[in-house]
Amino acid sequence: MKQALSSRRAARAQGVRFAMRPVALALACMGAAPAMAQILPTWNNFTVRGGAVNVGMPTAGGSVLPITQTTQRAIVDWQGFSIGVGNAVNITQPAATSILLNRVTGGGLSTIAGSLTANGRVFLVNPSGVLFTGTSSVNVGGLVASTLQMGTSNDAFMGGTESFQFNQQGGLSGRVENQGSITATGGGTVALIGADVRNSGRLVANHGTAGLVSADGVTIDFAGDGLTTFKVSPGLFSSVLNSGTVQADGGRVVLMATAGSEVAQGVVNVDGVLRARSLSSRNGEIALDSGSAPAGITLAGGEVTVAGHGEGVKGGTITATGQGILIGSYTPIDETFSVLDPATLDASGKAGGGSITLRASAVAGAPDTGAIAMTAGSTLRADATGTGNGGQIQLLGERTLRAYGTLSARGGPGGGDGGFIETSGGFAVPAGDTNGGIELLGLRTDASAPAGRAGTWLIDPFDVTIVNGAAAGTLPTNPFDPIATSTVQDGDINAALNAGTGVTITTGTSGPATAGNVNFGGGVLIDRTVGTAPLTFEVDANLGINALNTNATIRSSAGPLNVVFNAGLGALPDQNGNIGFNGVITTNGGDVVMNARSRDTGASPIILNNTQIDTRIGQLDTNPGGSVSITGTRSPTTGVFNNVVQITDTTIQSSTGNVSITGIGGTNGTGVQMISTVGANAVATSVSTTLGAIRITGVGSGISSSGIVSPGYGIEINGTTLRSTDGDIVLHGLHEAAAIDGGGNGVAVVNSSVVTALGSGNIEITGASQGADPGVLIGAATAVTGSVASRVDGNHNVVLRAATGGAGDALDISGTVRAGNVLDLRPGGVDALGNASDLTANPITLGGTAASGFAISADEFTRITAGTIVAGSNLHAGGIDVVGPLALASPLTLQNGGGGNITLGAPVATPQLGLLSGGNITQAAGATITAGTLLARSSGGNVLLNEPGNDVGTVAGGAAGRFEYTDANALTLGSATVTGYDAASNLPQPVSATSMAAGSALVRTLTGDLSLGTNVSTTGGADLVAAARFQNLAAYTIAGAPWRVWADTWIGETRGGLFGSGLLPNLYHCAYLGLCGVTVSATDNHFIYVQQPTATVVIGDASRRGGLPNPPFIYSITGLILGDTAAGLPGFVSSPAGPASPPGVYPINGVFASAAGYAVNVIPGQLVVGGFVQLPMPDVLRDLPNTWTYDRNIGPPPICFATGPLEGDRADQGGDILAREWTRVRSRPNLTSCVDTERRNGCADF
Repeated sequence: MKQALSSRRAARAQGVRFAMRPVALALACMGAAPAMAQILPTWNNFTVRGGAVNVGMPTAGGSVLPITQTTQRAIVDWQGFSIGVGNAVNITQPAATSILLNRVTGGGLSTIAGSLTANGRVFLVNPSGVLFTGTSSVNVGGLVASTLQMGTSNDAFMGGTESFQFNQQGGLSGRVENQGSITATGGGTVALIGADVRNSGRLVANHGTAGLVSADGVTIDFAGDGLTTFKVSPGLFSSVLNSGTVQADGGRVVLMATAGSEVAQGVVNVDGVLRARSLSSRNGEIALDSGSAPAGITLAGGEVTVAGHGEGVKGGTITATGQGILIGSYTPIDETFSVLDPATLDASGKAGGGSITLRASAVAGAPDTGAIAMTAGSTLRADATGTGNGGQIQLLGERTLRAYGTLSARGGPGGGDGGFIETSGGFAVPAGDTNGGIELLGLRTDASAPAGRAGTWLIDPFDVTIVNGAAAGTLPTNPFDPIATSTVQDGDINAALNAGTGVTITTGTSGPATAGNVNFGGGVLIDRTVGTAPLTFEVDANLGINALNTNATIRSSAGPLNVVFNAGLGALPDQNGNIGFNGVITTNGGDVVMNARSRDTGASPIILNNTQIDTRIGQLDTNPGGSVSITGTRSPTTGVFNNVVQITDTTIQSSTGNVSITGIGGTNGTGVQMISTVGANAVATSVSTTLGAIRITGVGSGISSSGIVSPGYGIEINGTTLRSTDGDIVLHGLHEAAAIDGGGNGVAVVNSSVVTALGSGNIEITGASQGADPGVLIGAATAVTGSVASRVDGNHNVVLRAATGGAGDALDISGTVRAGNVLDLRPGGVDALGNASDLTANPITLGGTAASGFAISADEFTRITAGTIVAGSNLHAGGIDVVGPLALASPLTLQNGGGGNITLGAPVATPQLGLLSGGNITQAAGATITAGTLLARSSGGNVLLNEPGNDVGTVAGGAAGRFEYTDANALTLGSATVTGYDAASNLPQPVSATSMAAGSALVRTLTGDLSLGTNVSTTGGADLVAAARFQNLAAYTIAGAPWRVWADTWIGETRGGLFGSGLLPNLYHCAYLGLCGVTVSATDNHFIYVQQPTATVVIGDASRRGGLPNPPFIYSITGLILGDTAAGLPGFVSSPAGPASPPGVYPINGVFASAAGYAVNVIPGQLVVGGFVQLPMPDVLRDLPNTWTYDRNIGPPPICFATGPLEGDRADQGGDILAREWTRVRSRPNLTSCVDTERRNGCADF
């Protein structure tokens, strides 16, 4: 809306007039009359000071003055330089980069009412003033019109410098004003320089620079990035006023003014156009700078644009800096009226938004400096109008910001993210001045993204209060008056959220130590009701965020709304950054984040009191939910402190989102306390998820105050429920030691508290106390009516790790613990940052009344229910001792795979027992094992379980050294799988033994069969001892070193393809460690039996005649078993009868011995000796039968053994009839044939 008298609007249409000081006004009037009389430059009165210039005679009836410059640079001093209406000056130059410096020395005003053309650059310097009237037309390669004298020397100018200095001399500087049309071609520069610079006409310098600069000293630099830059020094008075058009598309528009002690208008654009539209070749730039001018910058009506409308073109850059910036209203310094004229600043672009930055700098002792004021109806845009990201808009009032208009940095409809909008005030107030602030009433911000991620609106004051309301704002009489209290209306925040823009409120990090709080007023309602894209409402405080006792509500019934609170961001050592909240946060799928960092001894860094946090979509467990992260830290080392994170009568529900609560205290106070109070309006504190994990980390210590010592915990779960379905629950707590320690646990679950995972979620609790108390306490019921024992109840896996710094119990299970799958118990600690780890060297003690170190007593075992109980882990290296009887309904695994020994000092009864060690596994006398299955494995030692009372169904395992196991009853040496625990993943791991490998193996039953159900391999030998029979139904093997299978009997056994080796594979009549009648070879495999089979030797009957020797006796052996042969039953057979024994019946007896252990039954035979043989008497011998042929052959060989030629075929032998007959009648035995190798040697041949 514009409010002004018609006469005032008419006045502004002709150019708003500034009040001039009397001296300046007199000077202007003195020069006006001569200038108006002169219609062309003094072509007959000039001096060339440098270069070569030819000034011709006027032509066209004296109306056109030709000027020819033949050098690149030239300097001409004129007595006067004006161009009348209808007259023209045409300048011809060597190149577009040429410069003709025209200096007017005659003292009169230069009035350009006609035409000025040049193909190069023209400088016109006249301290008395330069006026381009409405009839003027200037078309040049570049133009500098200045009422400041050229400070650059002639030599430097002629030498080709591109940096030029202009300075006020003598305290006088006239006005430079354009009412006509000035155009610079070819990317040239148009610069109007003076103490008072005005434009109500048209300046065009496309692809170049158009500047209106007011100062006592100006440096123009044509070098650099292709565009001209200006540097200024302040003077007594400065003023830049534009009500016309200043255009530099694809280039730069500059309006600069700076002033010192005198009143100055600053930079004003009233209904004018500042245009530097972005092109494909270059983005446009507009720079407004009022320097030290108290009036700063005023933008009322008109248009300021660097928009890019072409394909692929982004918006350009608009910057405005000054002591004050006023947008949408104008009050001339010499007038009493004001004009409400909304302004528009546009940095939009088809390919993405540009940037708009307004910064007002504060001056010490000047309370109305450092202020930005923006009226309702004014608009700043940095939108992406096609495809691209929204741009950036920053309103930075170092002391004060009043913004009531519209700020837009939208992402492109064709794609792109929303931009960034910042409204900051009071962030750089000079030391000693009153704090400034912000007032945003009815401000509308939009950084949405129809096809991308939402952008952000940043609100940055110091000490701000969020109040309930939606009022529009109106600027006060002095729009730059400081603001006493910064406020932001919840209605304005809601408007931004519903426009699709995230909102961040920050109190920065560079303000005073006492500033930087964000307060919530009563009844504040942050309410998102429109849109589906995720948005964020964030509060970042240098100090604290206070919403206690306000019943504030932050909610979304539309898309997800992330809620983020960060407190204590400042760097000063004594700042107390705390968050206090009481109310409702409902995010509809968004996340909740709270971070607070305290360095003070004051309140808790985070307090949630009677608060409901619900991140579920539609507040239903069946829908997804956002995460919740609450983190409080405190760093002092002395003093008395409250809890770090205090959560009282509060519910947190997040379904699928994770919940993380962390409280780290450097000294006294509990890290995280979650407690429910008692009262009519009390709400039981709880955290509930479905798939989301719950993780709580706390570090605290005992509290000492005025001689009163009280406990301090890492985590205190007091009358609270932590419940998840399929998400994990993790609690890590440390109680640190203090000089005066009130005690306390690392983790305390007390006063009817419940930690439960109803589905597949796991529970892990690790607590350490550096004092004397247990690291983890699961409390019993108290005397309070209705109190029950606290419980840790998991339907899947539960891990309890604990440590204590004293001599007492590390883990106190006075409540109940249940794990539907596996419960793992092992030592563990927590460091000062809340990180948990295993204490693998700490021993584990089980059973009895154990209460020292990590110990689980027999009484505590009665309050434990689990699918499987594991003590230790695969990395645990401390010893595990059973010191009292354990009778468990759950399978039990003792595991110290990292080293250490397992010692069973008392009986253990369990359905399944796993003994998994890196050291030795032993049992004391009477410490029997009763289990369905036993898997005992030592990776670095022996397994020695020889207690005769052991009674298991199946034993499995192995050892690096000896594996020995004795069982009272029938046993299977087989495969088994037990449950261990992997420390790295903190999850159960199946541990299987599908074969047995050991240095040596001894498995023995005292009654019953021994069944082989797995392959066995040893390097030192194996003894499998069955009190009854050995069974190998599935044909398993025994490999490696020689083995021995001992059994009572072979009857009913199944060897399954196993065979002994050597001459005696089977041995009998030998008991293991008992009576043994055989020698067991150490180099062969044997089956060895207690029972003794009988081998029967039956000796055959024989007969002979008296006087003859006994015939060979024959015998047979029966009763050999298992493939044994007679080779193992040596012996001999004999009879007492000799050749001289008289006829009769004599026994044939045998003597046999079994090396295999058979009992030998010998059945004698009979030898029947008949009558003597009557030999015929020899004839009367007349002489001795001494013939050479026969008597020389008396000897042992048989008679006539060569009956054919020795050289003949063997088939020819044996046909000697006489030899046969001779044997029947011979009287001289042992007659030996004669052998002649050359003839037959039968008896008949002699």
